[in-house]
Amino acid sequence: MPTIVHTAQAGFIKDRIISDNIILASELLGTFNYNSKETYFCAKFDIHKAFDTVSRHFLLDRLRAKGFPSIFISWIQACISDIHFSVAINGALECYFNSTSGLRQGFPLSPYLFTIVMDGLSACFEEANTNQLFSGISLGNSLVTHLLYADDLLVFSKATLREASSLKTILENFESHSGLRVNPSKSSIIFSKNCITADDICLLLNIQQTLSPIKYLGIPVFTKKLSQAHFQPLLLRITKALDGCKAKTLSFGGRIQFLRYTIMNTIAFWVRGSSIPKSCFKTLNKLCSRFLFYKEISVKKLHLIAWKDTCTPTINGGIGLPSLDSLSFGFSCSTIWRFLNGSNPLFQWWRNRYKSLWAPLPNRRSHFWFNLCKVAQLIKHCISLRVYPSCNFSLIWDPWCFGNSLISIFQDLDLAGYDNLNSLTVSDIVSNGTWAVPDHWPLLLANKINSVYLASSFTGCLWNNGEKVSNKFFQNEYFKQLQKVTWHSFIWHKHSAIRYSSYGWLAVRQGLKTSDQLLKRGISVNTSCVFCQYFCENHSHLFFECDFSFMVLNSLIPQSQTLLLRPNLLQAFEFIEDISDNRIMRNCYCLMLNAAVYFIWRARNDRLFGNIIECYTTVARKVKKACYAKIMDWKNAHGILHLLG
Repeated sequence: MPTIVHTAQAGFIKDRIISDNIILASELLGTFNYNSKETYFCAKFDIHKAFDTVSRHFLLDRLRAKGFPSIFISWIQACISDIHFSVAINGALECYFNSTSGLRQGFPLSPYLFTIVMDGLSACFEEANTNQLFSGISLGNSLVTHLLYADDLLVFSKATLREASSLKTILENFESHSGLRVNPSKSSIIFSKNCITADDICLLLNIQQTLSPIKYLGIPVFTKKLSQAHFQPLLLRITKALDGCKAKTLSFGGRIQFLRYTIMNTIAFWVRGSSIPKSCFKTLNKLCSRFLFYKEISVKKLHLIAWKDTCTPTINGGIGLPSLDSLSFGFSCSTIWRFLNGSNPLFQWWRNRYKSLWAPLPNRRSHFWFNLCKVAQLIKHCISLRVYPSCNFSLIWDPWCFGNSLISIFQDLDLAGYDNLNSLTVSDIVSNGTWAVPDHWPLLLANKINSVYLASSFTGCLWNNGEKVSNKFFQNEYFKQLQKVTWHSFIWHKHSAIRYSSYGWLAVRQGLKTSDQLLKRGISVNTSCVFCQYFCENHSHLFFECDFSFMVLNSLIPQSQTLLLRPNLLQAFEFIEDISDNRIMRNCYCLMLNAAVYFIWRARNDRLFGNIIECYTTVARKVKKACYAKIMDWKNAHGILHLLG
């Protein structure tokens, strides 16, 4: 698929990312008003019932044109043609019938087959450009006529009636063969300023002009910089999700999971495809913080752990939720890594426009590129560029020469005198796998270049001398200044349960609303421990210096009776480290301690607010029962069940 489907198509193709098309669309729109002599348009077309109306004969013809074997095409034909449908009438299926067109949505093959169909449209644009009927937007050797994600279509070109007429012909020709028709009522077009042919083009294409940002794949793109108001759909969506009835019923651990796997994934999509203003980040942080610590996002209440300390890796004492700034940093690192290692329409456009991430920034640059360059400077020490014959590294700006750029090594180099060095890439001075430095270049410069090893690998960028990267590496780099904590493995171990570990984390970070914490904030409460009625209540006393909680600990871990002094929670964790014979036993003890924190805190609240009094044996029994339910799912669980008595 990656070799036979046009590069404009980003949907369902390996190593192609949806956000690249969004960023490229934003980059192209941002250049619309740079040249006052040229006017451009960007048309967003909606395909009417795309999957339902696509011609099967056209699909099979495209498969033949792409060189698929006949037997494979017959299999595909059987999959898409020999399908029977029926209508449910009063709960019973009646009247089975065949269909004559369309692909079944939800069928695993359908997206791949549909991209092959839409590749026919890309071929039409290619042919029109080759015949000089449709120009698109070009810069250097980069040409963009259209962008596709499945059936989401953006078209770019010069705002002339000739180009618009050619575009209309392309769409009509494609419709006649494929059965896919543009829906004018859901399509729109943006023009650069001072376009005198805008009305005529709209009339010719039968679509409406818009003066506001258009949504492409759910994210707004426009010719001007987006303001906070343009990100209101994101804020409203997050607010609605956090304020929903189901979200309000979640426990503290459930809210962590909801933020991690639902909310952060939604925000991450917007972070990947746009530059979100800091004011929006601030609002999102406030919403997520209020939701996590006290469910309600509309009011401000007390929580004892700062949000910036919460959204850090577990090894740094956090809860493992990514901060929005670290998300942005990680995605920037990922984009930089792919930019240095690969090539696609977005990266080609950037190379032609900006040359390098380390080149001086032009006065007119996109906000996204500006952020990438800032991150590139921060991670320069992590990146090693390995030179190979076909690499696209900038000759003078990228740090490929022993970790430095040529411009930094030869600061007095006269760029004007040597064949436009500013626009050359490393591959331009490589021939047949060896260096081919022009003879008229300075000897010192030539010797430096010739001393660089030419690798045969096609992985040009290394991260700390490694060929593979992950988001974990980027997060570690972002949080490298934070101090690591020694207790994180007791809370977030391999077999941890989020319900209990989250309360263990709160207890270690002193995030539970004990009497001493409330007094520090001017809230008048009874300071006596609710269990022993003698000592002042604080985290150390409650876990496990109090007689009540220490008896719970003794019931769970009988060896704790040998302790000369009552331990606090961290000391209890260190104790189980000493008495554990292996890793699985240690994890079992950690689970028991975290569950003990959870049930002791519940017993404390039941006494204070529910007038429900439970003895330590009842609490210990609840802990054992909860741990038993979790441990039975572990491998080799029978070998540690004796720890539960």
